[in-house]
Amino acid sequence: MADVYWVARDLSSFFVGNHQFLLVYLEQNESMLKVKTQEESGKKFVTLAGHQPNGNLVYVPNESGDVTSVKESINKNLKGNFQDYDLEKHLVTPPNGTGWSFAIQLELLADKYAVNSGVSPVKYDLWNLNCSTWVNTILKIAGVSAGSRGTLGEFKGIDWGEEELLDENLFS
Repeated sequence: MADVYWVARDLSSFFVGNHQFLLVYLEQNESMLKVKTQEESGKKFVTLAGHQPNGNLVYVPNESGDVTSVKESINKNLKGNFQDYDLEKHLVTPPNGTGWSFAIQLELLADKYAVNSGVSPVKYDLWNLNCSTWVNTILKIAGVSAGSRGTLGEFKGIDWGEEELLDENLFS
């Protein structure tokens, strides 16, 4: 079984706004995904996200801040005294099939984005083409309805781009 969440966490280097990504909790057969499984207190997971390490919006699985935020949410003893990630998550109902098939589909779409954006880079834009846009688009292509995505993409704090979409050809 696998559960998929649309997640927001505090930004790593800026105290206003949030970073959004996908979190997949794994309960069995974690080898079904190519992304390396992370673990905290016996709970296994992977993260899939769009990040901007070079000014472009690129796919980065298990980025260190994303992983740390998930670990902090599982094990409250890991939270820092001043800066922590304050993770908030919304469960995504798989539109077709099981959580496993949905998680596998998302990983395949993310891999296609990595290849296609390598050929045709997407310039990162804080207000329009960002991590939130990346999550919204991949979930749309995976079959999650606009109404569900509108609800799932609303988090506490400041976020931009969660209602925008990337060119869907980047995921094909």
